[in-house]
Amino acid sequence: MKSPIKELLVSAVLYLPLCFFVWFYSAALLVVPAKWIAEQALMMWQNDLFNGINQQYYLFTVETLIFPKDQMGAVGSQLAVLDVVVNPMKYGYGLAVFSGLVISLPNTSVKFKFIQILIGYVLISFIQANGVFWETCKSLLMNAGPDAFNAINQTGISHNLVAGMYQLSYLILPAVLPIMVWVLLNRKFVEDITHFTTNEAGNDS
Repeated sequence: MKSPIKELLVSAVLYLPLCFFVWFYSAALLVVPAKWIAEQALMMWQNDLFNGINQQYYLFTVETLIFPKDQMGAVGSQLAVLDVVVNPMKYGYGLAVFSGLVISLPNTSVKFKFIQILIGYVLISFIQANGVFWETCKSLLMNAGPDAFNAINQTGISHNLVAGMYQLSYLILPAVLPIMVWVLLNRKFVEDITHFTTNEAGNDS
């Protein structure tokens, strides 16, 4: 009997590089939903501190309404504001992994694969937006000077919450959540793999 595990692994090795290639070179388009979600979240949270998000290729520039007292960035009579540059791609690599695993599924219809990739894309967009939100808060609290620190501190948000959510959004969610969703969407396949492995182990003994 042909091993479904080997079939999945061989196919994944072939498809994953292609998925990462497409993911990277389509980044400017793929991050658009994440930009909109993060922008809405920041504006709904503190619309007197944030002025929106500008996108340049795949990089986001979060525009704030925080005016540093020293005005070192001012030109002439123009007031300088603090901006935060965030790379949402570091929160979105799970899309390439998820897509590679979905495409590699044996005995699965193209329609079901497409639906799964769409679900994964929506999930990753929210993961990226979550990462952008918390990285912005972390950067303003810890890296943007006393004026930014005071502005965020006055919102009453917990510093420990910001640090913890940033670590979670950077280290855990992008790597773990897409795999968990893939397992849930393909529970029957995972059960078949488990059953096959158990039978193989029983035959060897």
